Amino acid sequence: MRTDPNRGLKAWAWIAIAVPVFFLLAAGDLALRSREALRRAEREEAWRADPSAKAAYFEAKYAAEAAAPGTYTGGTAARAATLRAAEKEFLVSESSAKMAYVWYRTAAEDFSFPLNPWAARARARLPAALAAWRAELEAGGIKAEEWMVK
Repeated sequence: MRTDPNRGLKAWAWIAIAVPVFFLLAAGDLALRSREALRRAEREEAWRADPSAKAAYFEAKYAAEAAAPGTYTGGTAARAATLRAAEKEFLVSESSAKMAYVWYRTAAEDFSFPLNPWAARARARLPAALAAWRAELEAGGIKAEEWMVK
């Protein structure tokens, strides 16, 4: 039986290559997730300033879904349309200030790692988003405790 004298060395070489590649891919994944969360937060923040844009966005989204040929027939199609309308109504009525804060926090904390520019941008905008959400709650007559907004 013949054995390779460099077998252990080859295994260590593969490990030495695989570990940094894994961490590089993980960092890239976190960066992309952070970037997407930041974009969603910025979109929600824009909708806070212009609620009609939010309504138009969801109207177009659900109109396209309703126009698409589906596999529903009869009563099932009517129930699906009712569910789509209820979902659209919920999403339009959801607080954009709250969602902006949630997405900024997600980008800043959940998908954070050193040298991530999107997490840093989200972290910088987080206090203003929290203040806007608190102001919205106070305007609605809701006293916001600290545990409610974290």
